[in-house]
Amino acid sequence: MKNKHESSELTYSNELSIKSRKKIFKLMQDYDARSEEFERSLGLFVRGSLLARILAITDIYNMILQLPGTIFDIGCWRGQTSVVCENLRAIYEPLNFNRRIYLFDTFTGYKGFKSNEKTTEYQKNNTYSVGDNYPQLLNELLILHEKSNAMGHNNGKHQIIKGDCRKTLPKFFKDYPNELIALSYFDLNAFEPTKIAIDLVWDKTVSNGILAFWQLTRDKIHGESIAYQQSILNRYTHDIHLCPTYPGLTYIIKK
Repeated sequence: MKNKHESSELTYSNELSIKSRKKIFKLMQDYDARSEEFERSLGLFVRGSLLARILAITDIYNMILQLPGTIFDIGCWRGQTSVVCENLRAIYEPLNFNRRIYLFDTFTGYKGFKSNEKTTEYQKNNTYSVGDNYPQLLNELLILHEKSNAMGHNNGKHQIIKGDCRKTLPKFFKDYPNELIALSYFDLNAFEPTKIAIDLVWDKTVSNGILAFWQLTRDKIHGESIAYQQSILNRYTHDIHLCPTYPGLTYIIKK
C-alpha cells in the first residue's frame, strides 16, 4: 500500500472540499471517452488549487524571459514543476534552446532532517520516496513533452541528477562551471540541505534571477525559513514576494 501524502493532514480544505476532490478524481478515472478526447479534456478535472499552482509557476516563469540562465528544480519529487516549465519554455520562448532544466532529488525520500527539527509524520527522513525506477520514467516524460511541443526535434534540454544535493550540487558546479541560473525552485524542507543549496545557488544566480520556495511560510515546516534567514535575509540585497494565486509559493528576486 502506498504511503499517505501530507495533503491528507496538512490542508486548509474542509471535509466537504476533500470529499469533492475525491469525487472529481474518481470521475476522472471513470471518464468514458476516446483517448484523444480524454487527453483534450483534462481541464475538466484540474481542481482550483492545482490550477493556482500552475498559474503561480507561469507568473514566475514570465519574470525570467529576458534573463539568461538555466532552471533548477531542487527537491523535484515527481517533477511536475519541471514539466510545467518545459511546456512554458515551448510556449513563451520556443527558440531558446539554452534554457536548460536541471532536476535534483534523491528519489528515495527526504534526507537531512535533524532530530531537533520540527517535523510532521511526513516531514522526516525517507518519506516521499518514488522508487528506484522513477528517474527513468520522469526522463521519458520530459522528452515526450519536448517532442510534442514546438521545435520538438530539438529535445534533451534537461538533466535529472539523482542523489543528495549536498553532494550533487557541488559536483554539478565543478563539472559545469559555466552555468548561470535564472530560476531555482527549492522544496527540500530540511534546514541543512536547503541552506547548503541556497549558498551554492546564490552566487550562480544572475541579477534579477529568482529563488522560489514552496515551504518558506509554512508553520509546521521550519527549515526553509531558517535557511533563508541565515543565508539571505540580512546578507544580500533582494526583494521578496508571495505569489497572488498560490500564497504558499514565495519567491526572492536577487538584486
